[in-house]
Amino acid sequence: MSARLMILPALALAFIAGAALPAPSHAQTAAQPTHAPRTILGRKHPGQITSLSDGGIVVNLKDGGTQVVQFGEIWRIRRAFASDEPRGTTVIDFADNRLFVATPLATLAGDAGKKIPLVQFTAPNGEIIYMAAKKVTDISDALPGLHNPLSKTVIGTRDGAQQVLEAADAAKRMVADAHTAP
Repeated sequence: MSARLMILPALALAFIAGAALPAPSHAQTAAQPTHAPRTILGRKHPGQITSLSDGGIVVNLKDGGTQVVQFGEIWRIRRAFASDEPRGTTVIDFADNRLFVATPLATLAGDAGKKIPLVQFTAPNGEIIYMAAKKVTDISDALPGLHNPLSKTVIGTRDGAQQVLEAADAAKRMVADAHTAP
C-alpha cells in the first residue's frame, strides 16, 4: 500500500475523532459587550429639566414627550464636548442611555448631588465629570497603549467606563468618602 493511501484513513480517523489541538478558551475569544449607549435622547433638540422628584429628574424633550431619569440609574454627568454633541448642553448617562439637556453642568451636578453621592473627576481632556459613587464597580490603573496616554485611572461601572487623570488610590479614596458623606 502506498504512503498516500495510508495517510487517507489516518486523516479520516482524525477528522471523526476531532482535532488534537486544544479548544480555544471562551474567555479569550468571546466578544466583550459594548458600553455605548443604546438610546440617545435630545441630540438634535436638548431637553429641558422641569423638576426634580424624589425618584428622578423630569425632562421635557423638545422633540416630544417627557423623560424621567431615575437617580439610581445615573452613572455619569458631564458637559457635552465631543464634536457631534450639541454645544452648551450637559450629558446625563444613565443605565445604557444618554440624554442631552440644556442645563449648565454645575447646576445639574449640584441638584443631582443632593439626591445621590457624586464624585468629581477630571477627564483626559481636562473636562470635569461627575460619577455616581454607588455605581462604581471597579477602579484600576490605566494601561499604556490601551487607554488615553494622559489617563492614570479607569473607573468602571456596569454601564460604562471613564478614564480620569486622578491616580487610582486617590480615586478610591474619593469614592469611599462620597459613600460616607452625609
